[in-house]
Amino acid sequence: MLKNIASFLTSLLFYLVLFLFSFFIPAIFFLPSLLFKNNKIADYGAKLWAIIIIFSLKKICNIDYKIINQQNIPNSPCIFACKHQSMWETIIMHLIIKQPVYAYKTELLKIPFYGWFLNAMSGIKVQRKGGASALKYVLEQAKKYLSKNQSIVIFPQGTRVEIFSNISQNPYQPGIIALYQNCQVPVVPIALNSGVFWPKKLFSHKSGTILIEFLPPINIGLNKQQFIQTLTSQLEEKSKQLVVNAQ
Repeated sequence: MLKNIASFLTSLLFYLVLFLFSFFIPAIFFLPSLLFKNNKIADYGAKLWAIIIIFSLKKICNIDYKIINQQNIPNSPCIFACKHQSMWETIIMHLIIKQPVYAYKTELLKIPFYGWFLNAMSGIKVQRKGGASALKYVLEQAKKYLSKNQSIVIFPQGTRVEIFSNISQNPYQPGIIALYQNCQVPVVPIALNSGVFWPKKLFSHKSGTILIEFLPPINIGLNKQQFIQTLTSQLEEKSKQLVVNAQ
């Protein structure tokens, strides 16, 4: 009983820090990025926010992380196809690569301060029910950022998933296939087990070390079926392995 209360209070304290800095960092960096019309300013603010949140997660909730096979990150811009189990992976890439470009759902723009700041950062808005026109916009934006030497981070299932969910429940979306076929850059699968330690459930954390593993890049040249089979098999198998080992 006491252990559950202590865990709840610890998570509550962390979320207070998260919400406070999700207000203060946008408040500080939003106006300068808007005035100078430079998303590098907002991107720097996002990196500072990520440093604070990851540090707080370690100190308050005793959750650290370890990167596996970081050498699989290409030196040139690419597309990162990341498993999505937790809020954690929406933060950590700011600390691993320079100026990551997250693809995010447009609903996030409605969040006061955070949504405004998100709009000022490097990023690609995804209208999940936008059809062909929305996909065309995503491809145009991805090519623009890749040409500026920035890599794209996308969650190919389009939403957070439970740690033992299967792809029939949350199938991989066609957007990742379109990006692979049109952008002509490697796709790097990212497996992880963040959902074990920071699940979707509010005020729930488990101390330990999150593992994030960069798998070998999927180079250009595969057809649609070959690509999606390769991506799903590698990403699902490795993520499940990391989850099981963390139990």
